Amino acid sequence: MKANLKGGVLASSSVDGSIILWNINDGEKITSLNQEAGEAIRACVFSPDGSSLVSSDDSGAICIWGQNHNFVSSIRFHEEAVHTMAFSPDSYVLLTGCNLGNLRFFAVEQPIESHKFSPFCSVDNSHDLGVLSADFCKIIQNDPSDKRTAIYTLVTCGTDHYIKMWRLFVIRGEYSDDERRTKLVPQTQQEHVSGTSTIYCTERMNAECVLTVNSHGSSVTCVRFNGSGTLLISCSLDRMVKIWDLQGNCLKTLSEHSRYVNCMTVNANSTIIASGSNDRRVIVWDLTGDMTVNSHLSEMRSLLFRLVADSGSDLPLEFICPITHELMRNPVVLEDGFTYEASAIEDWLRMGKRTSPMTNLELDSVETIPNSLLKSNIDKYLKSLDYDSLDTGF
Repeated sequence: MKANLKGGVLASSSVDGSIILWNINDGEKITSLNQEAGEAIRACVFSPDGSSLVSSDDSGAICIWGQNHNFVSSIRFHEEAVHTMAFSPDSYVLLTGCNLGNLRFFAVEQPIESHKFSPFCSVDNSHDLGVLSADFCKIIQNDPSDKRTAIYTLVTCGTDHYIKMWRLFVIRGEYSDDERRTKLVPQTQQEHVSGTSTIYCTERMNAECVLTVNSHGSSVTCVRFNGSGTLLISCSLDRMVKIWDLQGNCLKTLSEHSRYVNCMTVNANSTIIASGSNDRRVIVWDLTGDMTVNSHLSEMRSLLFRLVADSGSDLPLEFICPITHELMRNPVVLEDGFTYEASAIEDWLRMGKRTSPMTNLELDSVETIPNSLLKSNIDKYLKSLDYDSLDTGF
């Protein structure tokens, strides 16, 4: 099931080949949609802006529905069942993943009714034996060297027990050859290898795998970013729900389920996790301590988590470390032009990596330079919010 909160609509899909749209406010059925050829539906997802609904089935077909629930088109770029789909937070990129382990990335132009769908980037063998879940982080970076290449962070998981983090590099709009020059997206169609995956990129999109985590003892059935983009939550056939930081460190293991966990979600402000299992239970995990006497995860609430929750607004993007997605305390600039939290980039380099965490390109130098101006701006911003009482470490 998926919800379109902007439109007040809940979509439920079934192996009978139908999607039923429900009114969230009164629980009444709005209408039914039928997958082309009546194939069993494996996934459906709304775009965040509410302009479209996309469904996928066992044959590898993907159906696109417009804002008024009108059928737009059916496309097929997978040879097996498509079990997962995800939209980027700005609704511009659609990701699809299939049982062969292949990913396809589409640019979604408006109006969707006249848009011709074709993948601008493909990843083959992203997960051995199949992709089961994918999610985009809400934080979108821009390449500081050209100011026009958007960098999306996404995560996937599959039957190979792995969680993988990817960067997707996207050029939006039309530019001349000189204007669009970027080291992240080629000017012609190319292919390259990233780990065990083969990536087919175009002049619009490119991708790199930047982190692989052997996360569970069995197939990883679902993975999600939390609302602030600072944590990953995963669940598996090994009956576990796990919480991760964005460097692949497991922070917490939740093991109350007695059978495999096949679905999981986290609410918008990262206070609650709900996991569903074949033990016929849905367990609601409290991250704050407000619902139960003893919080399951209250010790993990970060400074960024508290700032966002208390102020009701997002922090400026330039204050957030691209590795941890946390508020930076000691920002430093690396040769790639990005500013990182000093401890985060030190940990990255300590693992023997000599590539950029954002671009996966080789670094000629690993020297870092303090970003004093940015640190000063972060200090001023925190003082303006009257957060002197927080132990921020500044």
